[in-house]
Amino acid sequence: MLYQGDAAKRSHRHLFSLDEACYRSAGEDMVGSVLSVDLKDVSRLHISVCWETMVRMALWTSGPPPIHEVLALLKRAGVADGELSPFIEADARDLFPWLYYGKRFDVLRKICNLAKAKTESKLGKKKLLVYCHLVSEEAGTIIASNL
Repeated sequence: MLYQGDAAKRSHRHLFSLDEACYRSAGEDMVGSVLSVDLKDVSRLHISVCWETMVRMALWTSGPPPIHEVLALLKRAGVADGELSPFIEADARDLFPWLYYGKRFDVLRKICNLAKAKTESKLGKKKLLVYCHLVSEEAGTIIASNL
C-alpha cells in the first residue's frame, strides 16, 4: 500500500485495517514510487493520495500537470466545457474545492478510475488490481475511490 501523507495513511488504515508493514510512504513522486514497487508477490496495490497526486497519476506525470491537460482529463470524466471555462488560467489545485464542495463525487470517482487504468497499463502486470483512493487532507478521509 502506497500512501502520500499522514491523512492518507490514517484514513486508509481506518477503512482497511492492514498490518503496519503493508504501508509504504511514497514521498513526492508517486509515479516513481509506483514504478519502484517490487510486484513479484503482489496481486493488489492500494494507492491513497491527495487531489494533485491523483491527477498526476491519471496523467502519468511526476511534475505539476499543465492546466490544459487537467481540464482535458476532467472533460473525459464528464465535466462540460462551460463549467471549466473559469479555470482556464487556474492552478490544478484550484479545481479540487470546486469539485469537492460542489459534491461532484461522480467526477472524483472517474478520476480515480482513470488513475487506476493508467497505473495498471504502465505496470503491465497481468492480474494486478490497483485501487486508487482520493483523500481530502482537510477532512482526513477517503472521499472517492475506484472501488
